Amino acid sequence: MSTSLRPLPLLLALAACGGASAPPPPVATATPSRTADDLRPMSSREGASAGMTPAAPAAPADAQALPPGHPPIEGAASQGAPQAAPLPAGHPPIGEPAAGAKSTGSITGTIALSPKLQVGPTDVMYVMAKKGTATLAVRRVEKPSFPFAFEISGGDAMMGGAAMEGLVDVVARVSRTGDAIPARGDLEGAAKGVKANARDVRVTIDAVRP
Repeated sequence: MSTSLRPLPLLLALAACGGASAPPPPVATATPSRTADDLRPMSSREGASAGMTPAAPAAPADAQALPPGHPPIEGAASQGAPQAAPLPAGHPPIGEPAAGAKSTGSITGTIALSPKLQVGPTDVMYVMAKKGTATLAVRRVEKPSFPFAFEISGGDAMMGGAAMEGLVDVVARVSRTGDAIPARGDLEGAAKGVKANARDVRVTIDAVRP
């Protein structure tokens, strides 16, 4: 009895090849992108919980810190403007009638300048009515030209209620610096003992203050 035998190793090899197969490679999948509907702004509560502090608003660029109690600074129009000469303490503004001043007692006349003297373009003249050393009234004249017609009255009084009465001295003084306080080099002239309400009073500036 003949028996057909198959080679055993060949059968095992075929079974091993046919029964096992390599796993397929992984397939990459795209992650869907987020749309605008999925995005929303973060609220202040969420920002605070995340440790984010909102930034403080920036100060204006043109703001300038001033010391406490400093008055507000005005426009540049006043910067660089020439300042009037300072007046003594308690001296009222020159050229403005004092409160309550009487308008009676006006004196008019002409002020002349000696040919030996000259005035400059920046000189200022003060016309005053005085009684002794007290000044009753004063008027300020910028850039005077001569002869100069003047009038001084109670409206130019330095003190409220003052009036030119009796005899007064009319004094004209040209200030080289514009200061109301007399100084060396000023030009002066006076008419003594003038009656109140006098007319055509003549004053000649003929002296230089030492």
